[in-house]
Amino acid sequence: MKLKHAAVLLATLSLAACGGGKQEGIVNFVGFAPVTANDKDVRAVQTFCPGCNEPLAVDTARHKENKKCNIDMAWTGPYRCPSCQGSGICAACTAMEQTRGECYNCKGEGVLIYAGKSPTCPNCKGNKVCPICKGSRKCDLCNGEKTIPKEVVKAKAAKFVSKDGDLPDSDPRPPDTKKDEKKEEGDKKEEKKDGGEEKK
Repeated sequence: MKLKHAAVLLATLSLAACGGGKQEGIVNFVGFAPVTANDKDVRAVQTFCPGCNEPLAVDTARHKENKKCNIDMAWTGPYRCPSCQGSGICAACTAMEQTRGECYNCKGEGVLIYAGKSPTCPNCKGNKVCPICKGSRKCDLCNGEKTIPKEVVKAKAAKFVSKDGDLPDSDPRPPDTKKDEKKEEGDKKEEKKDGGEEKK
């Protein structure tokens, strides 16, 4: 009997530790950290209901909007920073081996020297340091804290939730001019054929 009591007690404690048996809200971090000045920051946060996988705001206690789901859930941040993997170190400095926070492109000189010329470094714009962390070597997403607070995750996911699950904005595609050119060439050929038949 004592073993049974111990088992029940352990089960009760484990349920209390994980929010009374509530499922944890799903938080997905998408996109990669920029490593150079030319990289676009496309990082985003997506949050979902653990029951039906619908987009849902952080801190929602019960999914009342979906009557078929209607489950209770918990959001227990902070969350491990996805950019630095919880190290607190700038992802660009790690990827480009910038051990002192110096710009990898100009080696911290601010200029590029070649063929007797010394133009300003296009990556750091002459600042000599990593353009992502400004030379601090701290992760730009979590500010070197290794984790991201729940409030920040909620704010970053708000746009995703309001769009009802849309993907992050991407660069607009340029118009496909090749198709238009081929269509024009085809129209010209047809005109020539029609003209030839009339002469007969």
